[in-house]
Amino acid sequence: MQKGRKSETGAVNKKQQESALSRDAATEERTTDMDIPNEGKYVCKLNGQLVIYEASTGSLCGAVPCVVAAPPANEGFTFKHTMVLVKADGTIQTKATATLQAVFGWDGVDPFWLMDCSLDGGVMREAEFEIVGGPETGDKGGQYFKSQWLNPLGGGMKTPLAADRRSVLAKYGGKFHALASSATTGKSAREDARPTGAVQQQLPTAALKVPTALRAAQAPPPPGAPTATMDEAWSVLNESNPGKPAEAIEKIWFDTIAQLYPNKSNTDLKPHEWGKLKVEFADALPM
Repeated sequence: MQKGRKSETGAVNKKQQESALSRDAATEERTTDMDIPNEGKYVCKLNGQLVIYEASTGSLCGAVPCVVAAPPANEGFTFKHTMVLVKADGTIQTKATATLQAVFGWDGVDPFWLMDCSLDGGVMREAEFEIVGGPETGDKGGQYFKSQWLNPLGGGMKTPLAADRRSVLAKYGGKFHALASSATTGKSAREDARPTGAVQQQLPTAALKVPTALRAAQAPPPPGAPTATMDEAWSVLNESNPGKPAEAIEKIWFDTIAQLYPNKSNTDLKPHEWGKLKVEFADALPM
């Protein structure tokens, strides 16, 4: 009887264990589904070694093991992100390499540095980065977290570096001026940092409006006098004053015009007068 009861007890215990395992498996499956983060951006860290490998296609890739650090609702969720460093045709993916440099401090020379420094205790383990991703349905119907982008913390919200002022003005200053001149509102464009209408209004009234009789009496340009456009004069002025703020350059601009042509505003100058201004600004070019 004892043996029978023992067998019966053992069968009961076995059924209980199987039932418990089934419940645990079901719970784990439901938890996995619930824990898949929604579409969004997540602060992550490495939770393993970054592996550099060659894919079957011939491309050089990096497998990045990640764990979510924030927000708290998804903290601890793990997944793998894949980055292509070199395409199968040998083209280096400059955006991917630049991202790895920005996030982990890689110098961009030896990709295996990323493996060496991502081991337990390595410097890369302290770095935080941003992953953009969300749920994806697999071929067999199951869901998983698909990471789309790995970015430096802050991602695309970081303020970009300002363009070089002189380079941009040299390329587009004339176009901005032409667009502003054709505008029906008559407002001056400020984007090219050229002296604005508001600044022109600060000049004496006589400098803004020249009597018609005085204009007619002005002497013709001397033979062989150099000519230029306002844009050319403005470009030379910027070249002769590298590093100065826009306000200082505007002051030099108006002061020089007032000195050479006290009865004129910059809107009244002729090509030979712009040529003289260009020469004046060129004399100040740093050697």
